[in-house]
Amino acid sequence: MGAKALFVDALYCSRLVVEAVGLVPQAIMKRQRAKSTFKKTLITEGVPAEIANELAREFPNPMTTFINIVKSST
Repeated sequence: MGAKALFVDALYCSRLVVEAVGLVPQAIMKRQRAKSTFKKTLITEGVPAEIANELAREFPNPMTTFINIVKSST
């Protein structure tokens, strides 16, 4: 492998890492917004606030799932 190809590979790998790190806060914010909307919708539809809070607490966290998949594959 030539020096140019190695440099290009390193460049693309570093770009991928930076983009992946940028996606984490974005995913967290979107999850919080979806969870809040879910809870508000439940309350609007007549579900008692206590039950809505409990259901919103169980809202899935894709970051935890992703981390578990990465851990199990190594």
